[in-house]
Amino acid sequence: MRDYANVSTETLAQAEEKARLVFQKAGIQTTWLNCPQKLEEKGPVGCPLVDVTHLVLNILPKVLPNSSRIDGVGMALLNEKGTGYLAYVFYDRVQHLAKSRKLGCALLAAVFVHEIGHLLLGSNAHSMSGIMCPYWKEQELRRISQGGVYFAPSQSRLMRDRIGSVSGDRNLLH
Repeated sequence: MRDYANVSTETLAQAEEKARLVFQKAGIQTTWLNCPQKLEEKGPVGCPLVDVTHLVLNILPKVLPNSSRIDGVGMALLNEKGTGYLAYVFYDRVQHLAKSRKLGCALLAAVFVHEIGHLLLGSNAHSMSGIMCPYWKEQELRRISQGGVYFAPSQSRLMRDRIGSVSGDRNLLH
């Protein structure tokens, strides 16, 4: 993870822990590496790696200027095959929605999980409800605040299979 929005260490730690629990319920163990903003700066071992088990999540202060998403809180960059390793979180939008709904860091965690979900599941990963719902309305936001939004069993299985087919280790995502 690269934090360009200067999110507090405490908020990041709480969001990472909430996200870890969602992935754990899906049968995937995660290790969050908080990497330096500049690639040439020394950070934790594994920061320079990018593949299906080393995904990059960038927290930006605000939406990318050329983003086609008018109201999105994040996005995953996927190629024509629907796969990718890089996702973005637009922190100003997350903060605005979290503050207006009193969601705290639970929303930030849900955005982490949703965007990483796209990296593991592909572009057609949206579902009618749950963490991969494309638009979180009242019901999903309430469940996010209560820590009750997860991947569907079929989504969990697909993610484990994708990670396992590349890494040989079904329970490790860095």
